[in-house]
Amino acid sequence: MPQIETNKHKKTKKETKEQELKGTLFSVMLLGLFIILSWSAVYALYLSR
Repeated sequence: MPQIETNKHKKTKKETKEQELKGTLFSVMLLGLFIILSWSAVYALYLSR
């Protein structure tokens, strides 16, 4: 018996990799922001003394 094709969206390998890269970029940006804020706070503390 033939199967009817459904229009389910299947993720391709390229789409999956792009989503992983977007998540990686977001994580790296958050880490960079945290490091910059930490250094700024330490520098402000140093200047206030």
